Amino acid sequence: MGKIFERRLKQPSPTISVGQAMLNKLRENIDDVLIIDGHSGNRMTNKELLEKSVKFANFLQRYGIKIGDRISIASENRIDWLIPACATFYIGAILAPYNPLYTEYEFQHILNIAKPSIILVSRRTERLITKVISNLSWKIELIELDDEPFTTNMRTLKDILNNEQAVDFLGYKATDIGDSSRHPSAILCSSGTTGFPKGVTWSHKNILAFMVKIKEPEYLDIKQRDRLLILLPFFHGYALGMLLISIYTGCITVMMPAFEPKLFLDLIQRHQLTHLPLVPPILTFLAKHPLVDKYDFRSVRELICGAAPLAKDIAAAVKTRLGVKSIRNGYGMTELAVVSNLSARDDEDSSENTTVGVSLPGFLSKVVDLETQETLETGQVGEICFQGEQLMLGYWNNSEATRQTIDHDGWLHTGDVGYFDDKGRIYVVDRIKELIKYKGYQVSPSEIETVLLSHPAVKDAAVTGRPDERNGEIPMAFIVRQPGATITEQNLQDFVKKKLSPQKWLHGGVQFVDAIPKNPSGKILRRELRVMIAKL
Repeated sequence: MGKIFERRLKQPSPTISVGQAMLNKLRENIDDVLIIDGHSGNRMTNKELLEKSVKFANFLQRYGIKIGDRISIASENRIDWLIPACATFYIGAILAPYNPLYTEYEFQHILNIAKPSIILVSRRTERLITKVISNLSWKIELIELDDEPFTTNMRTLKDILNNEQAVDFLGYKATDIGDSSRHPSAILCSSGTTGFPKGVTWSHKNILAFMVKIKEPEYLDIKQRDRLLILLPFFHGYALGMLLISIYTGCITVMMPAFEPKLFLDLIQRHQLTHLPLVPPILTFLAKHPLVDKYDFRSVRELICGAAPLAKDIAAAVKTRLGVKSIRNGYGMTELAVVSNLSARDDEDSSENTTVGVSLPGFLSKVVDLETQETLETGQVGEICFQGEQLMLGYWNNSEATRQTIDHDGWLHTGDVGYFDDKGRIYVVDRIKELIKYKGYQVSPSEIETVLLSHPAVKDAAVTGRPDERNGEIPMAFIVRQPGATITEQNLQDFVKKKLSPQKWLHGGVQFVDAIPKNPSGKILRRELRVMIAKL
């Protein structure tokens, strides 16, 4: 029969809309600072966001935006990003945020999924998106977030807000959306690690279910006036979830438009930050960069790592160096409304893999055999699957992709390989499609990467399979050296041989590179590694 783990809810998740939840919390903490731009020092209070977002919501409705229409933002991280985002939620429209670094080719693809009516752009994205939308089959209005657009007569957010009449933002009510578990709130781009991004559709219930659980003492323990850092890109589910939590809990967010090592460390110390949601590359920086020793991390209560596997050696090095008691290892995907699992503060064990903890309340979870799809027992390795209130509604306008991910019994198949221990904790081994097939062995790239990252001369590492006539695939590593390091290919091959069994040796060799290709959340883009191999 196999084992299915269930985490029951202590109390039902809210059934209101995300928009009404945001309105309630902004009013509750109206005089407090909400967000600070770490680069410029500019800040916005809850009152400012409330007034400006309600004004923009009124503009959108006068413009003709209706429930279910899509509003997009294509911009780098900035304080005023929250204004159109909140306004979209208030009126029952659907937020579709985009990566500002997309190319013309990528924007052509992704805009045709959600088909937004309005896109808010910055000077960074304005010209490219203007070019792209000229070839699309429907009308799109562009609004510039910066005060001086390149394009003559383009509306700016500042002009719109200045021309809007005064509003009763204290009495304003969000549009009634009906069933919050069925009404879409956002369309987010999937990570694209296995092909072109798809439009992951969240309901209002998905977001609220995540927020009310993750803030609790058992998880991130976020309280009013705590101080949270967000350097993750706002368009990504991880960052968007943390942004909305900051409003929901009344904490202060310090944001960064991009990662700058010294500024990152300065902000932690200057603002006495309490919560650091990060990705593995930043943990590697904290473990190895000499600047880190000059800073005080005593204010940090929670250090959270998500979006990609975290090497155990790196986690241990960060804990020792910073003096933090634990690193909360999160597991999730956009299709699970940010996160399904978070390791406990005392989840320390001697196993080879690092646990991502038990599932959050409201989830059913199981592991199934890769071939037969039968549910497996504790300790058996297979594909990790979930049911629950945080499961996406599906992929926007892509029923076939939805059917390939969510089966007829309602189980979402993650594409991740792992197992449960007897406490119900999940251990993630690797992605199904990223396993290297060597002489019939299924070799985990992340396992070899963990070993390579433990070498003091290695700054970053990625492993993938190199095609080989005799063996099928052979493991090959791409390595970024630490500055000044003189490590050789042979040094690293010998290092791996000492640590791992023969099928995991670097039979495909080592290629030294300047950077590992990754998506904005820190996941290694292994398809790009395979392209690099083909050019060798």
